[in-house]
Amino acid sequence: MEGRRNMLRGKGLWAYREEELERAIQMAPRMGATHILYKVGQGASYRAGMAQVAQKIAAVGLVPIGWTWLLLDDPQGEAQVVVRAFQDGFRGLIFDTESDRCSNRFSQAAQLGQYLRVAGIDLEQLYNCSFPNISHHRDLPYDQMNEFCRGGLMPMAYGTFFRPDSSVPFDQQAERVIDEWTYGHYVYWSRRWGYSPPLYPVLGPYHDEEGSVRMGPAEFQVWLDRLEKYGPSFFSVFTAAVINDDLLPLIQAFPLGDGLPPALSGPAVEVVSPEVGFMNIRPTPSTAWLPIARVDHGAVLATLEAEPEVRAKVGQGGQWLHIRTPGGVEGYAAAWYLRLVAEEETAEAEAGVQVEVLSPNIGYLNVRPVPSTTRPPVAQVDHGAVLDSLESEEQTRAKLGQWGEWLHVRTPGGVEGYVAAWYLGLYREVSAAEAVPYVTVRSAQGLNMRPSPTAAQPNWHVVNGTVLEVREDPHGVKAKLGQDRWIQVRSPSLHEGVVNGLYVRAEQLADKRQPVPDVTLPWGECAWIFGIHGATADGTGDFRYLFQGKDKTGWVLFTQTVGTDPSHGSGHDVTMWSHSGYGVIIRLNHAYEPAGTLPVRAQYANFARACARYVQNSQGCHIWIIGNEQNNVREHPGGAANPVEHITPQMYAEAFNLARARIKEVQPEAIVVPGAVDPYNTYPWARLGGRRNRPLEYFTQMLDRIDDLDGIALHTYTHWLDPKLITARTVFTDDFLKPGTPNEHYYDFQAYRTFAEAVPSRWRDRPLYITETNHWLALEHSPRDSTEAGMVGWVNRDAGWVQAAYKEIDRWNDTPHAQQIHCLLLYRWTGDAWAINHRWEVQKDFKKALDQDYRWRR
Repeated sequence: MEGRRNMLRGKGLWAYREEELERAIQMAPRMGATHILYKVGQGASYRAGMAQVAQKIAAVGLVPIGWTWLLLDDPQGEAQVVVRAFQDGFRGLIFDTESDRCSNRFSQAAQLGQYLRVAGIDLEQLYNCSFPNISHHRDLPYDQMNEFCRGGLMPMAYGTFFRPDSSVPFDQQAERVIDEWTYGHYVYWSRRWGYSPPLYPVLGPYHDEEGSVRMGPAEFQVWLDRLEKYGPSFFSVFTAAVINDDLLPLIQAFPLGDGLPPALSGPAVEVVSPEVGFMNIRPTPSTAWLPIARVDHGAVLATLEAEPEVRAKVGQGGQWLHIRTPGGVEGYAAAWYLRLVAEEETAEAEAGVQVEVLSPNIGYLNVRPVPSTTRPPVAQVDHGAVLDSLESEEQTRAKLGQWGEWLHVRTPGGVEGYVAAWYLGLYREVSAAEAVPYVTVRSAQGLNMRPSPTAAQPNWHVVNGTVLEVREDPHGVKAKLGQDRWIQVRSPSLHEGVVNGLYVRAEQLADKRQPVPDVTLPWGECAWIFGIHGATADGTGDFRYLFQGKDKTGWVLFTQTVGTDPSHGSGHDVTMWSHSGYGVIIRLNHAYEPAGTLPVRAQYANFARACARYVQNSQGCHIWIIGNEQNNVREHPGGAANPVEHITPQMYAEAFNLARARIKEVQPEAIVVPGAVDPYNTYPWARLGGRRNRPLEYFTQMLDRIDDLDGIALHTYTHWLDPKLITARTVFTDDFLKPGTPNEHYYDFQAYRTFAEAVPSRWRDRPLYITETNHWLALEHSPRDSTEAGMVGWVNRDAGWVQAAYKEIDRWNDTPHAQQIHCLLLYRWTGDAWAINHRWEVQKDFKKALDQDYRWRR
């Protein structure tokens, strides 16, 4: 922004009707306004009498700025609107870039800029008025507009983003619109654009599109207070017709700042490069250019990116951070050689995160000077020793138990170094009086829960690393830890019982995760959990209209067949979804019933290469699911009637491992996810002697054989339309899944909990995706006969089922230490009996759910 000739300073008042102009001129001195922003055109149409309007505004000592409703139907004609506005005496021109007509008109916006340059327009007198949540409107040509609107950006920070009856408190509304969107998205996109345009927010003190539900002074002051901390040199209010007089003194009293953009800065980072001893700083985020500076191991660098981005990148392979060295050189550093400084110091100040050595077979653990085995140990610590972690809580939690990770620690003898994190667990001494609300299972074989200490048979089983909620006085638990005493607990799947204190430890780290800001996520991922399962990428209608006016985006899943021909030409461009802020998942199938979601085993290698070819040929997606409900015999080669081969858990894992490896070769950042298991299907497998398979067992056996994965897909349903079934812990009546034993799991929606709980501890940091949910039967009660048992599909009724489903997933995500569910997708938009594209009442239920701010946490 240095050296700008036309930096705006003052306060503006918008008007667009002729009768508004008089009121705007009368209001201006009472609110301290210096500029009147008046509508001069719409599309290629220029309004008559604008020269007189500009003269009238200037005659009372105010600056006339014109604005036009951009359509991009006729870029040359719209450029002429700008030319005429300046000829008529307006001192600047604002493009109101919000119309649906502008959607995806990127080339037309670029043409508009070319026409304006040819016309000799001073680009520093052009302004782009945008939505504040830029990342949610990537279909609008903001990148192209900002190329020539060099005067600045005017984001619409309006109260209309929250309905008049919204339950969200005023301060949280203002925080969302001003902090998170107006300035948060601005910081993020400034880095993407490569420069920071002057920022001039536009306030709209009302909650409905007509401006009839207006803010009172107390509420509007909250918004002004939020804005004040950013010190804008200019802001404006829309519009003169809907601003109550009691707001004018508040606007007049608002202190203007210097208008400098928010600093693109985050927490300091430290260079961790002990083996080489230094790190190169490069002019671009790659190794393509020679270094411009070098910093030593241990050097502390300032970061020039927003804090959420810094935290997301530090320590991650392939990521680069924009930094400033102690000598003032700005450039890019490899984030995998960096760690957070501020967070580490905070962690130590809070009495430290302690870890325990878990090496019973060898009896000790080596401490090394570098995070690898390339240098000899500097010390040894015994099994059971307690070490101080010198890294943040978040980093410590992420590394513990993970193969290939190293943790920076201090031994009881004061030696600092690195230890293999896969031999560590959490530890912190708990005082006798301290409450222990959660305990963590520490048993490689998992742990049985029993209904009582004297019960001969367990009623549930949990895997190693499961966090259990204490269901007795937490202040008395400390004395039981490590002892042959019983503790009353509840598992994440809501099973209750007792566990032996010998096999649990206190869960030490507080869960400080917060709802993720959507702006920090890469294309193709979304912070909100809402979404819909589609059909094929080119056969799914555009349901994004359901999200209009909800100030959020969601998820979509497409399902594609790839066959076994590695040289096929299939692929899809889904950037219209991902670049408009939606999360995109594509499921890759060999084929559909009866050909098999996977081919026969002899073709697994070719199927893997066919998956990779589809990924290579596609754009706009990096989340891939391999196959679908592979435990269901209908999805086996040959189908249920004439199966050729059954897909055992071990065979599926083999196919998945091959597919993931091939996909990673062509898209290293890919999130490759195993197909979801049918949570209820136990149909006999004819070719294996009528064998039945418990879904939960199939799931765990499959995961046992998978080498690595990047996320986990689940399916969950209710059997008919009844919102109460979302939270009801209904159980199977089949003896094969006997209730009250570890063989049983829930019969309705709560089934998702048992599968999520069974995820091995090494993958508890991976995202969960629930990619199918609905009610199975088109009934509002249990089926009374065989005819009703065959009536499948959605009941077209707004019964609150959808709202209840999303509320339940948010409850799970909000539970301390819960593995996060990133989406819940309604099955489905088009394609079969459950299609909801014409079920308006179901859509109404979905849109009501969208009123909630349900986001996953990190």
